[in-house]
Amino acid sequence: MHRSDPGLMLGYWHLPEETAAAFRGDWFLTGDLARFDADGYLWYEGRADDQMNAFGYRVAPEEVERALAEHPDVAEVAVVETRAGEVSIVTAFVVPRADATPDPAGLEALAADRLADYKRPRRYVFVEELPRTGSGKVLRRALRA
Repeated sequence: MHRSDPGLMLGYWHLPEETAAAFRGDWFLTGDLARFDADGYLWYEGRADDQMNAFGYRVAPEEVERALAEHPDVAEVAVVETRAGEVSIVTAFVVPRADATPDPAGLEALAADRLADYKRPRRYVFVEELPRTGSGKVLRRALRA
């Protein structure tokens, strides 16, 4: 968004550092990723940061991950926004402990107890390991794919 646009963004409420970081000259960088295809259609590709959009609310994956990590059978968990047809949903990728059996119902109950409804994963995927960078960070983009 350009500062001269009618929908001028004045900044984040009481967050001057975050506001300053979002501007490059006169341009506000939203963090949304998009592309034009060969036919000129614009396609939304998600976010540059890890924030998720769940039912119109911004959700930090770390909050959901902390809640799910409390389950005794979870070794690791990573949460990302994925597509289910025309909608985006919160998806949890869970690495169960070596001696545990995947338990989606148990995870759903834990999430219902600790998270607002819109923050709860709508899908659980059980994996042997999470994809990581060379420095050990979870590759969320690989999980989205």
